Amino acid sequence: MLQGLRTLPKGLSLRPARPSDAAFVRKLVDDRYTDLKSHPNVSRDQYENLMEMQVIAQSTGYGAAYPNAVYLVIEKNGQRIGSLTLDWEGGSAHVVSLAFIKKAQEKGYGQVIIHALQQACIQSSCPLTVTCWTQNIGLLNYLLTTGFIPEQAEPDAVQVLMRWLPAAPQTDAAPLS
Repeated sequence: MLQGLRTLPKGLSLRPARPSDAAFVRKLVDDRYTDLKSHPNVSRDQYENLMEMQVIAQSTGYGAAYPNAVYLVIEKNGQRIGSLTLDWEGGSAHVVSLAFIKKAQEKGYGQVIIHALQQACIQSSCPLTVTCWTQNIGLLNYLLTTGFIPEQAEPDAVQVLMRWLPAAPQTDAAPLS
């Protein structure tokens, strides 16, 4: 399933998450909610409790919705910079979550991961889906330019499911007459 995904361009690599990655996962959650951290009506204790609840909700929520998902850490030259939650079962792959620390965002690393997943899906002849936040215009545009098609969503949805199908394999055989 993950053949070819261990070493990627731009010095990136994927590895299974370990219990020792818990503090790093928490940092990813913190980076996602930086605006809440500085909100005048949220105390530090409230913020810390909210972040802990978010980590627990993600791990139990993903676990319930995607019991066979794999949790991967994205590294750049051996340094942790992101995470990927990938559900690969039943002849399809689904990116449940793809997140990067603040200093690794908007550097094209997400595109490298998505492209590598597309290549793995070509080898496995299976579709790839990505759950994308509608406000993440950069990711949405990238997915659209690489052949992803949005699934039907509610008009005011905050997320959209994007689907990509690998092309049918080409053969050199002459057509039957």
